[in-house]
Amino acid sequence: MSRKILLQLVVILSLLVPSFVLAQTHEIKNYTVKKGDTLWSISRQELGDAFLWPKVWKENPEISNPDRLYPGQVVKIPIYLKQAVREEKVPAPRAVEKKMPEKQVKKAEKKAVAGKEAQKIPLKPLVNNNLLEASGYISDSVPSVGTLDSSPSGRTLFGNNDTVFVKTDTAAKAGDKFVIIKAVPLEQPMATWSHGYIIEPLGVVEITKIEGKDTSARIMHAFGPIRDGDVLDTYHEVNSPLTTGEFRKPDIAGEVIAARNLQLLNGIFDIVYLDKGMKDGIEIGDMFRTVDTGSGHTVPTGTIQVIGVKDATSTAVVRGNIGGAISAGNLFVQLK
Repeated sequence: MSRKILLQLVVILSLLVPSFVLAQTHEIKNYTVKKGDTLWSISRQELGDAFLWPKVWKENPEISNPDRLYPGQVVKIPIYLKQAVREEKVPAPRAVEKKMPEKQVKKAEKKAVAGKEAQKIPLKPLVNNNLLEASGYISDSVPSVGTLDSSPSGRTLFGNNDTVFVKTDTAAKAGDKFVIIKAVPLEQPMATWSHGYIIEPLGVVEITKIEGKDTSARIMHAFGPIRDGDVLDTYHEVNSPLTTGEFRKPDIAGEVIAARNLQLLNGIFDIVYLDKGMKDGIEIGDMFRTVDTGSGHTVPTGTIQVIGVKDATSTAVVRGNIGGAISAGNLFVQLK
């Protein structure tokens, strides 16, 4: 081999090796959190699949609460998962033997037909977006990034499209949104839960104008009565997951911490809060039955479905009552 050809090969290899090393070192990407980011939205943006957020959370053990990210915070993104998502979406080629027995051929054809029929099942939202946004959750403390501070009209009770003044803990700008909340202390001590608050979303407000010390905002959605002095919390866009109507019925049991009657324009919904969450294996969509054991007997009271999950608690909507309302102290058990 001539010396000239040998030098050319060395140059080509020197160009290829850094590319290979670069590909290996980019399996983890550092992502800087922006205002309004969640692990759900980051996973959807960076990995192409929002449901990969638990794996992103696992990669970042320093994040104690996946719903609480802060602007400027650095999150490690395992981008090798993005390739895995692509591979899952690309169907593997089917290798069929030329002399496949007739029984196997018919079985394969039936499986293919069943697969096509399954793809035709229409997807529908788990719940109405307004219900999901207003359902609330259990918290050990009251989250706050500001307060609602009177109005130009001097009124103290507000609803949809009303203009109000707000005070925010950090500088806000036109277009920023906040959730208006009410924190209701848990009154009835449960066997497993005796502290904290029900965080009830009352509406969504959007900053419209800032003039001097006055920050004006418009109430975009009102889920309940909004009053002067109500607390502002961080806004996250809420979209109900789409489902096929098939739900899990896991063998998990616990207690109803609190119950709430939520009245919205599209109906009245009974909401309950459970003492089990993600760390216990509960997922959004899970179905359970509830029972009352206060009389010494196990009396069925209804059926519930989980629509929101935190680390140690869950929020569920009542799908059916049996003989009475589901109340705090009821137990929830596997639905059979």
